[in-house]
Amino acid sequence: MNTNIDSALNVLYQRQISSREQLLKEMLRVKMTLKKIEENSNILSDKEKLFQLMKKTTEDELGFFPADRADFINIYEALKDIDLIDFTLEIYKNDRMGTIISPVYLSRYISERIKKLKPESILITEAEKHLAGLREMINLIPEIKITLTTQYKPMHILLQLAFGENENIRIRFESIYTECLTDESFDYIYSLPVFGHRPEELSKEFFTRDSDGIAIENMLYHLNKKGTLDIIVPAKITFAGMGYEKLRSYITENFNVGSIYILPEGTFRPATAVKTYLFSVSTERKAKIEIGTFEIGKKDIEIKDKKSISTKEFLAHEDWRIELLLAEDDENIQLFKNSNLQKVKLKDIAEVFRGKSILKKDTSLGNISVLNISNIENGEIDYRDMDTIDEEERKVKRYELTTGDVVLSCRGTAIKSAVFETQDKTIIASANLIVIRPKEMIKGEFIKIFFESPVGLAIIKSFQRGTTIMNINYSDIMEMEIPLLTINKQQEMINQYNEELKVYKETIKKAEARWSNIKDKIYNELL
Repeated sequence: MNTNIDSALNVLYQRQISSREQLLKEMLRVKMTLKKIEENSNILSDKEKLFQLMKKTTEDELGFFPADRADFINIYEALKDIDLIDFTLEIYKNDRMGTIISPVYLSRYISERIKKLKPESILITEAEKHLAGLREMINLIPEIKITLTTQYKPMHILLQLAFGENENIRIRFESIYTECLTDESFDYIYSLPVFGHRPEELSKEFFTRDSDGIAIENMLYHLNKKGTLDIIVPAKITFAGMGYEKLRSYITENFNVGSIYILPEGTFRPATAVKTYLFSVSTERKAKIEIGTFEIGKKDIEIKDKKSISTKEFLAHEDWRIELLLAEDDENIQLFKNSNLQKVKLKDIAEVFRGKSILKKDTSLGNISVLNISNIENGEIDYRDMDTIDEEERKVKRYELTTGDVVLSCRGTAIKSAVFETQDKTIIASANLIVIRPKEMIKGEFIKIFFESPVGLAIIKSFQRGTTIMNINYSDIMEMEIPLLTINKQQEMINQYNEELKVYKETIKKAEARWSNIKDKIYNELL
């Protein structure tokens, strides 16, 4: 940490000013006062006049100053020479409450994009999220008209103080999750929306109810005839239902997907660990679409596994899961996609639901057993030593497992699946598991075999919303395609699988026993 910032923070902490919002507010108070002093430097010699100037200048915008005159003078002296942006970045850098600050390398990549595209007008939404590289970006393009938006009042003041005097910059206090920037359009838009939030009030009907989907739709409306939108989106945008399929259709019918790149793991930590993509859409039609993965180089991010596919080929897919597109060179994926086998979505041949949310503190000696990920190993369920809860059966009936149910892990670090068999006790699935309850046309054992196959694993991973920690939504898995064979053929494969699994286990057991006996014999010779 910068020693000056550290010292200034200690001054604030000593006065019980400690939350990020309070710290930022008092820094803004000092900078607003300092700006006013530039008009009358004589005030500096009179502490009472300086205090009154602060109250007159800032309290309408920032509320009452929470201390006395002496405190303000000390805070003023501690903060007046500290850079506003550096201070803000310092207090927000470890925010785990969802305030995303984009890394510098991402802003540098966007700066290169801007230099290449040569737009005449730029919109950067929620500009406070890009503070780490925003000043550098703006300095590189001093002649281009730039509009910055924010929906938070303190950040609006911050942007005004930091960039308001630049003739080419305009700062707007608006939300991008409702109708905004009326009758305005831009050559280039860069956006990092809130992920997964649902605004309470919408000024019009959007394809989705989530903030990220609304932001995409809204920003597309503000593109010029030859415009480009670069927007950072969570993984669900590429495959989810719930209105996202309509949004994808709207984009492909009216715009052109230019590129989709997977961002490096942990790009926005600690605020979020959700898997994210840099998604580019333009108004101009293109013959090719670029997909790939970003990795962090020595200084900046670099694209690896880059692949160009024709727009026609891209549009032939129902969704935009680029993990599968990048894996198309894999022989198994190709064989599955090109096979003549009938394929169906899980939602058409099974009931799919998530287990019950149970906190560790809620477990106790009870009559209901709970199946967790830890109870699944090597494709089988260990029914011993399960957690239990004390609950009325009728209240957990909807989560009760029955013979033939397939359970699939949706959290954790590994993909696990197994088939449930009814026991002499009531067992429910925990929220870390997705339950697939097959209908008459398919068997649970067959679904499980497909899940653990190379193709099945690749498809499941393509629905991954998290990064290191897996996060799979049951509504996404409902859209997963699997082959549909006749019941007789399914049973034949299941029988062969189980017979060979039995032989495998017996062989392992014999080998382990033999190895144990040999070791004991050798060790005994040492006595």
